[in-house]
This record gives sequence, structure tokens and C-alpha cells, in this order.
Amino acid sequence: MKGLLDLISPVAWYLALIGVVVFGLHLNRQDGYEEGLARGRADGAAAVAVVEKKHAQEKQGLAETAVDATKKAVAELLDEQARGRALETELAESKASYRRTTDKLKGEIARVTTLYRRSLKAEPEALPVGVFTTGFVRVWNEALNPGTAVPATSQPPGWTIDPSGTAGAADQLDSRVTQPDILKNHVRNSEGYASCRVQLKSLIEWHTHGRI
Repeated sequence: MKGLLDLISPVAWYLALIGVVVFGLHLNRQDGYEEGLARGRADGAAAVAVVEKKHAQEKQGLAETAVDATKKAVAELLDEQARGRALETELAESKASYRRTTDKLKGEIARVTTLYRRSLKAEPEALPVGVFTTGFVRVWNEALNPGTAVPATSQPPGWTIDPSGTAGAADQLDSRVTQPDILKNHVRNSEGYASCRVQLKSLIEWHTHGRI
């Protein structure tokens, strides 16, 4: 056996030793590589988990913000709709009230344009006929609707103008409009004005939320 060992040269022993060292280094390197790989994978997975968690939190935050914004918008819409219905109801009630007033006043026209008393102790007598000239009616209508009044020279069918009359003579003719006619016109116009006022008021309140 000793003779066999003597046959192995020192070079062979040196090479064998180098081989053992290299193999040991290789094993150590392989273990380090696998450990590093495992650690890298673990660190990467942890980093990815952190990013995914942060992304999920941001996504959830955005979703919650969107839900809150939607709820707020819906609530505001419902409030506006409720306010609109309230204004609409108020407007309808006001118009209905004006119409009841108009109907009531129309029912009184005949009573207040038929008889009159010279004093509280005097007996009632027939109300004298009031003459309203065509000029009176023209001015009345033009005041209500500027620019739409009928010219004084335009007369109803059967009416004639004295060709020898001076300018404006037609305004002095009897329009045949009676006191009840004037009162009916005034009552009807008053209802229209009241309705316009309440509509304008509702429109202003709608746009300003009643802040003026």
C-alpha cells in the first residue's frame, strides 16, 4: 500500500487538493447562489406585495371618493328636484288664488256698475251711463301693450269719421265701451300681472336659492 502511495507524485496530490478546494468552493457558491436567489425572490415578492397593497388602497380610496361624490350629486339633485316641485306647487297655488279672486270680482261687476247712491241715506238709482271715447280706449290699450294700439283713425264697422273734422277728432267719438267692459278688462289684466309677478319671483328664487 505504501508502495502505491509512493507512486503518486506530489503534483498529483497538489492537483487533487486543488480539485477538492474548487469543488468545495463550487458547493459553497451554489449554496450562496441559491440562498441569494431565494432571498431575492422573497424580497421581490415582499416589494410587489407592498406595491400591490398600496395600489389596492389607492384604488379603494378612489372608489370611495367616487361613491361619496355620486351620493353627494344624487342628494343635491334630489334637493333641487324637491325645491323645484315646491316652487311649482307654490306657483300653481298662487295662480289658482288669483283666478278665484278674478272670478269673485267678475261676479261683483254687475252689482257695482248698475246702481249707485248719492249718499248712504239716499235711495239707489240707475248708474249714469259713462262715455269712454275712442281716444280713451286707445290710450288705455297702448298703455297696456305699447306699440300694439289701433290707430285713432281705425274705426269699428259702421263707424265713420267726419272728413271735415280736425286732426284727432276721431279720438272724441264714443267708443261704446261701457263701465262693466272697463272693469272686466282691468280685473283680467290684474290677474295676468299678478301671475307674471309670481312667475318672475319663482324664477329668481330658483336661480338664486332665495339669497336675495
